[in-house]
Amino acid sequence: MRSYEERVAETKRRIAKIEREKRLRRNTITMVSAVAACLVLLIGASLAMPGIAASIRTGDYVGFETAASIFHDGAALGYIVIGLLAFLLGVCVTVLCFLLRQMNREDRQDEESEDVHGAD
Repeated sequence: MRSYEERVAETKRRIAKIEREKRLRRNTITMVSAVAACLVLLIGASLAMPGIAASIRTGDYVGFETAASIFHDGAALGYIVIGLLAFLLGVCVTVLCFLLRQMNREDRQDEESEDVHGAD
């Protein structure tokens, strides 16, 4: 039979394990939601791009042979949209990487605390 201290320590280990599993499940749901949001954003943008590109008028560039002529008659809209989409993609990837790093750090801290306090 186990002593009282051994039963308490085992109970603490079980509680820590259950809490870690709950946190892992919550983090997994968060990550899947973030990835799904990124995919929806990319797919929505890719479906919207033909309409945006069709609305952009190409101007008559005769006499505008300089580099700034690409912004004549509203052609800058395409560049702005592409720049915003690239920025949003970068933000999404950065947030996902940050969340992954934070989850790994929490898991390591849980394992260390369990090793140190496992036999309380």
